[in-house]
Amino acid sequence: MSRTIARDTVGVSIRAASKFYGSFRALDETNLEVAPGEFVSILGPSGSGKTTLLGILGGFVQPTSGSIFLGQRDITLEPPHKRDIGIVFQNYALFPHMNVADNVTFPLRARRMPKSEWPARLKAALDMVELGGFGERKIHELSGGQRQRVALARAMIFEPRLILMDEPLSALDKQLRETMQIELKHLHRKLAATMIYVTHDQREALTMSDRIAIMNKGRLVQVDTPERLHDNPADSFVAGFIGEATLLPVRRVDDRSVDLDGTRLVCARAVPNDAELFLVVHSEKLTAAPDAVPGTPNLLSGVVTETLYQGESIRIFLELDRGARLSLRVPSNHQGRSLLKAPGERIAVAIHPDDTIVVPQAR
Repeated sequence: MSRTIARDTVGVSIRAASKFYGSFRALDETNLEVAPGEFVSILGPSGSGKTTLLGILGGFVQPTSGSIFLGQRDITLEPPHKRDIGIVFQNYALFPHMNVADNVTFPLRARRMPKSEWPARLKAALDMVELGGFGERKIHELSGGQRQRVALARAMIFEPRLILMDEPLSALDKQLRETMQIELKHLHRKLAATMIYVTHDQREALTMSDRIAIMNKGRLVQVDTPERLHDNPADSFVAGFIGEATLLPVRRVDDRSVDLDGTRLVCARAVPNDAELFLVVHSEKLTAAPDAVPGTPNLLSGVVTETLYQGESIRIFLELDRGARLSLRVPSNHQGRSLLKAPGERIAVAIHPDDTIVVPQAR
């Protein structure tokens, strides 16, 4: 166990999995391949099907159709305790009457592993989550972050081939949640384990994942790296769900430009040939252009409607001359503050062609 908790890391294959509850389709013909050792987040709004998918992977929900493979093994009909999967639940599901050691070793007892192996496995699991020496502590004596680590240690102690996590950080405060995101990322690197992480928090998914699977209405809409999801969304749903974006309807002029209320915008990437198109404007990619001259590519102008100081940055809201509303972020340093204008004052902004993203309407 001191070597690496995960053993014989394998991938996961979800093949045409569907789930119906009566006439309601919770999951629709879903296919997903997760490589050995990959960290994949399932991201989507409430009711998108992500919890159903996690339940099918864990064996708590039987698919109406389709199959689940762990490596080369078909586990579709296997019960949860035979799947060789570690699970971290949203509420951690720790036993309050047991101490840390008993909680962490519970999977070993449930799997009837030899007791002679328990001490070494317990030490390795607690050391992995930096809780060495906490074995005798009661659960009520632990902080939220420590309880989360106990849940992780319990999920890893029997050397699972796959670790599933169901929004395990949602109960933590913002600062601790961000700290634990980084720790989970480091832990994944140490373990080289295959992890599938369910969340509705896009920043969490962007921070930790190798790839993100976006779900909507029971379907996988796009599966990609965090960078590509943010900069190359498949449609208006993904664009609106990932990042701080404003979507504005535009008209296609040619394969490299669109029209926004009479202003031609040049795009570095090909413009989709769809009837309904949207310009995706990320606040951080829109730049103030106080010295821009007429004719500057992708130059827009309007009136400031509001400014919000948000610590590390300032968000400026503006209304363009034809009524469209946008926002941009500037750093709250001296340079950023020099760009501020009062509500009612005019402001010019620009979007670089590389950042001029156009997507079709979500189907």
